[in-house]
Amino acid sequence: MADLSDSDIIASNPIEDGLDAFCRLFKSTCTGLDISELQDASKQVALLIVAPGIDVKSLILDLIIALQGLPAARILPSKNASGVLLDDIVRFAPNVISKDFDDKSVVPLLEQVIKHASDWDIWNAVFALVTKPRATPPTVFDQSILGTPIKSTSSSQQGGEQFHSDIDPRILGEVNGCVYNDTKGFYEKYFEKKSWSSTAEQIVRDAKPQIIEGRWTDYPNPPSQDAFLEWLWRFQSTFLLSGRGTYYSSPSLPLSGSDCRRKPDLFLAAPGTTKNDGRYNWREVRVIGELKQSDISGKRLKEFRDFCGHAREVFTSQPTRLFLHGFVIRGSMVELWAFDRSGPYSCEKFDLNKDPDRFIKVIIGYTMMSDEELGLNTYIKEDIYGKYIMFRAEGKTKEEKLCLEEEPIAFQHAIVCRGTTCYRAKRVGTKSWEFVVKFSWRSDKRQAEGELLRLAKERGVWGVAQLFGYQDLDSIANLRQGLQFGKPRWFPSAAGTGNKKSGSKSAGLGIGGITLESSSSGQKRKRGGEATRRSKRSRSGNSRRRTDITSRVTAEQGGGAEDASKYGVEEAKTTSLMHPRGNDESFDNRIFCCLVVSPPGRAIQEFKSVLEFLEACRDVIKGHKSLYQEGKILHRDVSVNNLIIADAESGEDPRGILIDLDLAKELGSGPSGARHRTGTMEFMAIEVLKRKAHTYRHDLESFFYVFLWVIIRYGRKADKKLPETSRLRHWYAGSYEDIADMKQGHMSVFEDITAEFPPMFEDVKGLAEELRDILFGTGRLFTGTYKKPEDRDRMYDSMINAFERTIKAHQEMRKDAGSLAGTF
Repeated sequence: MADLSDSDIIASNPIEDGLDAFCRLFKSTCTGLDISELQDASKQVALLIVAPGIDVKSLILDLIIALQGLPAARILPSKNASGVLLDDIVRFAPNVISKDFDDKSVVPLLEQVIKHASDWDIWNAVFALVTKPRATPPTVFDQSILGTPIKSTSSSQQGGEQFHSDIDPRILGEVNGCVYNDTKGFYEKYFEKKSWSSTAEQIVRDAKPQIIEGRWTDYPNPPSQDAFLEWLWRFQSTFLLSGRGTYYSSPSLPLSGSDCRRKPDLFLAAPGTTKNDGRYNWREVRVIGELKQSDISGKRLKEFRDFCGHAREVFTSQPTRLFLHGFVIRGSMVELWAFDRSGPYSCEKFDLNKDPDRFIKVIIGYTMMSDEELGLNTYIKEDIYGKYIMFRAEGKTKEEKLCLEEEPIAFQHAIVCRGTTCYRAKRVGTKSWEFVVKFSWRSDKRQAEGELLRLAKERGVWGVAQLFGYQDLDSIANLRQGLQFGKPRWFPSAAGTGNKKSGSKSAGLGIGGITLESSSSGQKRKRGGEATRRSKRSRSGNSRRRTDITSRVTAEQGGGAEDASKYGVEEAKTTSLMHPRGNDESFDNRIFCCLVVSPPGRAIQEFKSVLEFLEACRDVIKGHKSLYQEGKILHRDVSVNNLIIADAESGEDPRGILIDLDLAKELGSGPSGARHRTGTMEFMAIEVLKRKAHTYRHDLESFFYVFLWVIIRYGRKADKKLPETSRLRHWYAGSYEDIADMKQGHMSVFEDITAEFPPMFEDVKGLAEELRDILFGTGRLFTGTYKKPEDRDRMYDSMINAFERTIKAHQEMRKDAGSLAGTF
């Protein structure tokens, strides 16, 4: 039995009906609360846990007792110490009746049990619940005030992973605390004193809107969508044919250019825009509109969430766009909106029946706005040869033309974020790509990435991008100049916000206290019978050599913390784009900047062979070590988008390069003052998700998640999507705490992750296991950071050496294969 893996034990000892009695008890409890008819197990559990008058602790104890009676509990080995899982469950039970016990910690397990998940999912949740966190020394510092709070975005869901049930709550969490209603000066800023104002006023005079008994006579009553569109098409054909934009609708088909099926009720595009295969494209959209026949308070949250979803599609298809206009018409009430990288904001609502002149000016104004007024990026220009920018390099006095590749090599699928978008570029007359041109919106509180790269070069850092030049182009403060903002709106039900304010009301949107219809944690897929497909955890292979880092670091875990001051961030130097606002911190000011670096490289997932991928990963760790030790800079944003494969010209050049220092910190500087830093949930370290201060070890942990992500998602020759049954999908669904718990469980039962490796990476399983042990230890799961330089060096060197051995083994296999081929 000792030779059996957890997977084998679970498969041989199925739960079957062992938890049915508890499920019946749970259902009867839900029936008493009138929530038994809810189909979503996550919502049932969430409502029951907080329901008044329910003895939740007794219910949890009933589940603990049921688990103790299952055969697998008496055989599965403990993750805490010697013995079996049953010992851990028994020791855990007294905690439940403690006044300090958090009932919500049992929610992930309850969800798995109630929705009759696979045995493996249930036992994985049990391990995550009862496995004690290892007693660790303090991380670099624990005071949350010294670290910038993290804020998730919807950029994790891409391609075929874009399910509304997963994305929509994440979108709401993304804009949470960034939404402003009744913005003073909105109409005046965008619709008055424009070059086209006199034309709009003349059209209003020609239209001669009449008001009788408080109603505009030309406006349809009731204002159904079909009736409104019929009026608009008639008005457009009469008055708007000379504008720069034309209104369109797509009533039956979603717009193309996205894997998430969405369509606005109305949108503005260039005149003569045509369909491709019967569908319009999000790339053509200039303004978005929503039409509702009436104002139903219970639907406002969903309507607003859908509206933001449409804005997300525009920013995804036009990632360098500065801002986007939109409008919502509910009955006769009109609300005008603008979206930028700091969030959405709206004007004061007005009644078009009482002020038809204003409504007509708005409808006309959108069609006549210039590219700048529409929020398009006019810094990127286009000629007969394609896209280009004019750019002045470091130390140069004249600008030169840099030709851009037609499509970006990387961009973010989100609204409120840095909007990082990268293009490959070259000088005129050059055949091969020379640079990466990066557009992004950094916080005005942060040190510019160009400055950090300049410091890295001066300090002799190896393995990071080389600076060609950078320029600040615009800012949110400039785009919003002349507007007056009130208090931001908060949605208590938003998923994954991390900074919820209890009791906040969203009166302007009419959504205070409304519960989200879908939960991002409710989409965990079942994996029926998958336990029978698990392979034993390999302990052999050329790359599987145990290092001594775990035993040596474990023996020294009583060490103290490193100096907190080393991990602050220098205040960004003021530029002309950072308008002084005194104490007005009503929104996050971001700086739109353009950075040019070399070499261009390829995304890490675009590897041409396993060997190339391994060499790139090794050099990325070397580069991170050099950036941290020689450069005195902590990266803090290791993700799949920030690692590239370089075509090394010599043996000394790095094959993998670390890019994107937007969130990096220069050691020895103070806190930035930024409100939050957005991050990619699936790659965040466990302690970072738990809001602990960021350290070098957390970056290495993030790298490990990237390593696993690329193998499992991109390691198949044909399908490059994350498998529907992949556990990695749990890494971006739910709250920070949910994801941290999931990762802890997956790292504790790691053979489940390596079981997802595709065939071409079968020989890399041993390396993955070794990296896991270096980072998390071989006993109880360790997620902390040690203070001593020798421990830090040992962690870096152990990971690098593990890659070296695996690379050598693959090189020898190639050599042997070549020799064998030569004998035939």
